[in-house]
Amino acid sequence: MDTKATPVFRDLVHADKSELQLMGGKASSLAILLQKGFPVPEGAVLFHEPLETQTYDAITTWWENQGAFPVAVRSSASGEDSPDFSYAGQFVTLLHIATKKDLCAAIKTCFQAVHRTASQAYASHFERAEIPMHVLIQRMINSQFSGVFFSMDPRAENSSWLVEVVEGQGEQLVSGQVTPFRFSAGKDSAAPARWKKEYLEQVVHWGQEVEKTFGYKVDMEWAIDQEGRFWILQSRPITAHAAPSSRRKVLDQEWQRVRSSYPQESIWDGHTFAEWTGIPTELTFDIWQRTFQEGQAFDLALKSIGYEGLGHQVPEFSLLDRVYGRAYLNLKSMEPVYFGRSPYRLVPNPRPHLEFDWKKLTPSVMLRAPLGLTKMLQVAWKIQTGRSELAQKALSYVKSPAFSKMDSFALFEQNKNLSLNEQQKKLKELCEAFSKDYLQGTFLITLLIESTTQGLFALLEKDLGKERASETVHLLTGEGLQTVASRMYQELSQIEDSDEKWQSFLSRYGHRGVGELELSHPRWLETTKPHLKKSKSVRALSSEGSKIFDELLPQLSTIRRPVFKQEWQDLQKLMQVREEIKMELMKPYAQIRWLALAIAEKVKLGADIFWFKLDEVLSLRDTQNLESLQALARERKQTAHHLKSVDLPMLFSLQELRDVLDETKSQDNSLVLTGVSLSPGVASGVVHIVNDPDQEDLEAWPDNYVLVTEATDPGWTPLFQRARAVIVARGGVLSHCAIVAREMGLPAVGEIRGASQIFKEGERVWVDGNHGSVRRNN
Repeated sequence: MDTKATPVFRDLVHADKSELQLMGGKASSLAILLQKGFPVPEGAVLFHEPLETQTYDAITTWWENQGAFPVAVRSSASGEDSPDFSYAGQFVTLLHIATKKDLCAAIKTCFQAVHRTASQAYASHFERAEIPMHVLIQRMINSQFSGVFFSMDPRAENSSWLVEVVEGQGEQLVSGQVTPFRFSAGKDSAAPARWKKEYLEQVVHWGQEVEKTFGYKVDMEWAIDQEGRFWILQSRPITAHAAPSSRRKVLDQEWQRVRSSYPQESIWDGHTFAEWTGIPTELTFDIWQRTFQEGQAFDLALKSIGYEGLGHQVPEFSLLDRVYGRAYLNLKSMEPVYFGRSPYRLVPNPRPHLEFDWKKLTPSVMLRAPLGLTKMLQVAWKIQTGRSELAQKALSYVKSPAFSKMDSFALFEQNKNLSLNEQQKKLKELCEAFSKDYLQGTFLITLLIESTTQGLFALLEKDLGKERASETVHLLTGEGLQTVASRMYQELSQIEDSDEKWQSFLSRYGHRGVGELELSHPRWLETTKPHLKKSKSVRALSSEGSKIFDELLPQLSTIRRPVFKQEWQDLQKLMQVREEIKMELMKPYAQIRWLALAIAEKVKLGADIFWFKLDEVLSLRDTQNLESLQALARERKQTAHHLKSVDLPMLFSLQELRDVLDETKSQDNSLVLTGVSLSPGVASGVVHIVNDPDQEDLEAWPDNYVLVTEATDPGWTPLFQRARAVIVARGGVLSHCAIVAREMGLPAVGEIRGASQIFKEGERVWVDGNHGSVRRNN
């Protein structure tokens, strides 16, 4: 776009035909309707990002002249909300903006959204054109009712209109948080309180008028304000998968699949992938699911210690399941992988462990018992006497590959000029090595950490009792750590505005990034330099060292103290090795992402490449029907969007699943919420809910924020430095959230299910990291 010939912004009412063509689809459709007299809230469009303070002054002056009403600020890309591209969920919407400062910050955030969707580094690497980005500013409607009008029910062809209604703001409908009231032609339906018949008549009338104006079936978002006035908030072409009502169909299908595919005694554990926020894409999940098959990394790690492994399972069986889109290990299927058919069962709480089960003591199991007992003793002895050697062996799996010798820039440049077939061959080889070889070290060190942690618990239980021993192990895990990840956090916080420091940081850590377990998320090498400045409120790494350990030691019996001390020191070393392994492991993982993107460039799929399984990616040809591939990707993304609205706990059984799905979050109105202690300490502060750290203006953060989110990983460290405490919905005691919080001396509580929905922005809470609870003020 020629930014010199185009005004920075234009009031929707005064936009001419040429400007309408330049706007994103969201803004242009609203401008057309407003100019034709439809009830659309007034607003303006910014055609490109303001580069000068005077431009922002002009925008805020326009806003003040309009009445300085609260506004919604939305990114609006060219091609968005068109019949070909919806870009659903790809950009940013910020609501209830009421000050000049917040308005300017919201505009910057929305323009930055395009950089998160199509990274500058990757676009430059492949000479890909940038997506033209615009920003829409529009009066915020204080909604009494909100909803969606479909001029044709998207669930059935040749049907009449469908209206969906919720009380209050419409975001909870679009995000799938609530089930709407539904109205359709010729059918009587239940209605919300205070709903009037004339409201439905207005919705249908204006919806059909919009359809006549544009000449296609429409999906129209609308609102009725507190005075009963009707407003059109958005209009786009209808697609078969667009309706929030299709969410119910997707969830019903998933329930039938899970219920029919797994035995009643199935139990799922999500702690292994606690840092995996959202729904993993097809390529990401496929690669990790292969890892838990026979002959792959997890199986080989088990056998290297002396466990049974997965040899008893059917071919292609994996311990990793998808349940409502998310990744969970099937604990019931894991029982025999340790010692085969034995009189032991896997008990999930307080942490997964084996317990004797008399019901399993069949004649065949009794005959095998001596062999199983011998194996148990051999494994225990091998771990106890060879812990250091096994840890070094784990590290060798990622230290030996060529990737460990390369910096991030070299990794990024590798393979860019290969043909499609050569890129696919490289990707296949790399994924096979990752799932079979490189990940062995990760699982081996995890098994050692679990075994050592259970040993610590057994020792502490004798002197402290079961409950206090479990709590103490939580607090001790990671106490006083100074890992390779710590150095990365420190360097990231010291970049400030230095390009030289940023380039130096990228050369070592550019292969990592926010949400790095998900392949579709960009690495730091692909992003712009963060705007970090030193502040008095920035939190340094904790220097308390082994304070908890020192306080605990006198409480133990004299005979157990030296054993406990050695076990704790071994656990510290194992945790440090785990971070070294992950640092190296993320190098080939980043290369998998970059190879996938290189293939996507050849076949013109873009970021949709991640919504295909590995075999599908390997079979792509540059002569394939692109429209059918894009349609499949859209369908899978929409399914993931619906599944994301389901909030499952970290640990649950199939028998509990129906109750989990039907419950209405009994903790919502509780004054005290109980989770898991991730990091000790107590702190009070004001809740700030964060879904994407890239959108946060850290310089605007006050000193008393409590960070609330689904889960975190290394990319969230700058936010930790500004927070008083952390609350996460996911994340166990071995997660990065827990480790980083302990290193920074930051109270943290995990497994507060639905934390982002339960807590309200700005409410004051007390976070008790000692006991894993959060108290809300009355």
